[in-house]
Amino acid sequence: MLKAIIFDAYGTLLCTGTGSVDAAGEILAKNGRQDISPSGFYARWKQLHQRHMDSGGPFLTEEAIYHLDLRALYKEYGIEGEPDQDVEIMLGILGCRRPYPEAKAVLEALEKQVPLCIGSITDTAPLQQDLRRGGLPMKKLFTSESLRCYKPDPRFYTEILRQLGLRPLEVLFVGDSLTNDVAGPQAAGIPACWVNRKGEHPGAFAPRYTVSDLTGLLPIAESLLGGESL
Repeated sequence: MLKAIIFDAYGTLLCTGTGSVDAAGEILAKNGRQDISPSGFYARWKQLHQRHMDSGGPFLTEEAIYHLDLRALYKEYGIEGEPDQDVEIMLGILGCRRPYPEAKAVLEALEKQVPLCIGSITDTAPLQQDLRRGGLPMKKLFTSESLRCYKPDPRFYTEILRQLGLRPLEVLFVGDSLTNDVAGPQAAGIPACWVNRKGEHPGAFAPRYTVSDLTGLLPIAESLLGGESL
């Protein structure tokens, strides 16, 4: 029986919009490098960010990783500047994300029936700020900072289960990333619901459920709370 729902945050409950690309453009403009595409620069930034998270070294917060990212990017693109100062432009957009239109109503409906929590790759403070701004009813947060690891590390999911005191088949993981929110939790035995807002094909991934936005989760939760097996 369903005893808790774990939500990813960014791209699932909170819309990231174009803020990161806009911040990348501001950084490039500050350094006189309008010859570099902000979207391409940010795409490369995301690659480096993932590489740093997957490095296997001692845990670093996302803020620390952002510093590593921009230092590496300045070297790669030959940008003469102060990355440890300029990174504040990117860090400044954290905590400024808005919820998707349906998120608040769906969470309010669900929290009356089942405990809700968040399992997100983020530092804790910006997430708390985003949730407060959006008025999202979420009391229990698990972040990469609090868990000291990143998705899809199996420890991310098993430690959440341990702290909740629940078995894998008693929770549902909901998120937009096929790697982090579907393959990761399902490898830990947790059924997943993929929020596929862009109408993408899942490829080789096999989410237990798929919805186009969070409203699609309501009938799924109703069935599971009514006794349907996960």
